[in-house]
Amino acid sequence: MAHDLPDVLKVFADRYRASQAGRTGVSSGDFTLDYMKLLKAAGAQSAAARSSAEERLRAASARSQGMLKLDTHARDERLIHIVRLSREGGEQWLFRHLHESSPTEERRQLADLFGSFADTHVPQHQQAWSSWCRKLAQQVLDGTSIAPFARDDLEGNRELLTLLPRVLGWQGESLIRFASCSICRSSKRLEELRPRIELALKQLSNSTISSLEDLGLMEKPRQVFLCGPLLLQLPEGPLNLGLLKAPVSLSETDIRRAVATHCTASRVLTVENETTFMELTKLGGDTLFIQTSYPGRAVLALLARLPASLPIHHFGDSDPAGFDILRDLRERSGRAITPLHMRHRPCADSAALQSHDHQILGRLLADPHMADCHAELQAMQTAGTKGDFEQESLGPPSLTAWPFYR
Repeated sequence: MAHDLPDVLKVFADRYRASQAGRTGVSSGDFTLDYMKLLKAAGAQSAAARSSAEERLRAASARSQGMLKLDTHARDERLIHIVRLSREGGEQWLFRHLHESSPTEERRQLADLFGSFADTHVPQHQQAWSSWCRKLAQQVLDGTSIAPFARDDLEGNRELLTLLPRVLGWQGESLIRFASCSICRSSKRLEELRPRIELALKQLSNSTISSLEDLGLMEKPRQVFLCGPLLLQLPEGPLNLGLLKAPVSLSETDIRRAVATHCTASRVLTVENETTFMELTKLGGDTLFIQTSYPGRAVLALLARLPASLPIHHFGDSDPAGFDILRDLRERSGRAITPLHMRHRPCADSAALQSHDHQILGRLLADPHMADCHAELQAMQTAGTKGDFEQESLGPPSLTAWPFYR
């Protein structure tokens, strides 16, 4: 039914709002829209709907005092070709006629919002914050991107601008949900806004702050799960983890508090999956086991405290992501890390490599620092499958000592 369709004049206004003139206020001439395209956008393609839409446009044009014009066929004014909004005064008339704020008014309101936050007190980041807010205000007026903010969500933008100084001012380390309760009065709100908050943090800090974790807000404590002969000399006394039979979690805080670290292990083995890590730690011996996928700060802090001469190996899944974890460990730790039991194992019913797998493989094969793994990566690429890639598929360790599997 025609009355169920959107108002053709509102559809025209939406098209104007999305145009350069609507976004920036700058235009070289009248805003025009093909009549048939407008009818299609309004869903007015049946005879009845088209008649209703045309009646609405003609009535509005007659009352517009030349602000809205219908360009018709030279020999038959019943045939409309173009709907035209005057460059001079047309926007103001159209949105006032529709009882809506005009794009110019909305831009000014949004720019004023950013400007009003420029003087918010943000200790240690005041200059960067003020400059960023003023820059956003100008970008609103210029019609350029204001991500992570949205032009059509004034209250959502206000919320984000209100929360950011509180996030920047957070003291110490806390779990995100605890901080969220304090900052937002909702335990989940910071996580919901996290992508937008982190993009804002990168922008205003020139990428020196790239995540909530950089400000001490974490999803989980910064800890490393480990087992083996390691002694930390803390200010209060020695902590000998080698006396323990089962794995323990050690915080980054305590790793950094240690005045000395003593490791009598013959080697370090980082293990990607917790399931395999738990099986290996049952064997004990002279290996220091560390469980990690992409390493967190606690893992990197521990690796940095270990002797430079201590060999480090990594046992991970042998799919593209598993090798990428090895690359990340090497790159971020700055240590020479040797892969262990990471071979492409052909498997008849293996899942095919997906596009993201091929992208990772391409990066790894182009990385000279991964040259020792290129043969396995090329075998995987040639096969087009991940093969039998999971660590757990090797089963229980077949040896009671290094290297644990035949």
